[in-house]
Amino acid sequence: MHMSKTVVLSLLICALFTLNNLAQSDEASSGFSWQEDEQSVALYDGSHLVLKFNYAFLDHKDLNVPEKEPRRFAGDYIYPLYGVLGENLLDDAPKDHYHHHGVFWTWPGVFVHQEDGTTKQFDLWTSNTAIRQRFLKMDFMDVQDGNAILSIENGWFIGANSTTPDEDLNPSKKGFSIAENAAFYGERIMDEKVTLTVHPVEVVENIKSRAIDFRLELTPTTKDVSLQGAEKKSYGGLTIRFRPRGKIGVDEFITTDEGVAKDDMPEKPLRWADYTSRFDGLDALTGKSDAFSGAAIFLAPDFPDYPPTWLTRYYGPLCVGFPGVVAQRFEAGKTVVMKARIWIHEGLVAPELLKKVYEDYAAGNDFQE
Repeated sequence: MHMSKTVVLSLLICALFTLNNLAQSDEASSGFSWQEDEQSVALYDGSHLVLKFNYAFLDHKDLNVPEKEPRRFAGDYIYPLYGVLGENLLDDAPKDHYHHHGVFWTWPGVFVHQEDGTTKQFDLWTSNTAIRQRFLKMDFMDVQDGNAILSIENGWFIGANSTTPDEDLNPSKKGFSIAENAAFYGERIMDEKVTLTVHPVEVVENIKSRAIDFRLELTPTTKDVSLQGAEKKSYGGLTIRFRPRGKIGVDEFITTDEGVAKDDMPEKPLRWADYTSRFDGLDALTGKSDAFSGAAIFLAPDFPDYPPTWLTRYYGPLCVGFPGVVAQRFEAGKTVVMKARIWIHEGLVAPELLKKVYEDYAAGNDFQE
């Protein structure tokens, strides 16, 4: 008996669908594990790298940044971050902006209020002044209830020694910025705690996805500190630098709670934004590495100044601008908390579905702590 071409095609499609579901099941059941070295903490899902948190402040010679460029030295950021199709979504120290590092959180305006009423101004964004985020300790690293959790404590230090790479420090010649080095860094003006909760891959309305909950706690130490975003642009805060390719509206799409953006958006109040492009993800049907994928930043309803202003740009960055272009003063000893979700997905997701996923996130969590 001969089967028709239609029946054969249907069977092939069913087989591919079944294999894909089995692959998803294998990936989901393989489980998370953390691997730590003297420079970073890497999260694996089975044998697949999910992300790497680079906590050590190092000379990134491998990034081809000019030797005398201060932005060649960096730490306290996430890179790489892999999508659900096995693709790296991020860029690290690209030639157009050496100070962009994967997922990072810095501010161009940092003002330290002195007892005599004066202020000292620093730029944590471009690294052109003597201020740096430096690792202090690993607070928590585990896998609980199927989720991978990481919590790291850092300090913001000012002074000439704050810019010294970890490999040049004593007693820890490389990597671990152990507490004995804290006094060497300079004056600690801010305590920073970063917590990541990484969830397993799941399928949401036929879209393969992964959620990463991000929590940033900032506490000025002994002096008030003001933060300010860039004038007329508002960048300064949680930022993702993507690695896109292609043409706007064909290969690159930024979608927000106002729809698909036709151009860059500075100083735009938003609850969420998504960046989708072709990041070399594997298309299961064609076998080509040109599939659409991306990630969204969803802000928690209790995010400060919700919804804050953003800067979105098609060349790569999504910047959550808190507190935006107007400086905001934070009292010593009082903690400000910023919570968001990074929702990683395959495909070019419709605005309506992005909105639904965001609303489910916002409604399904207890944000009043």
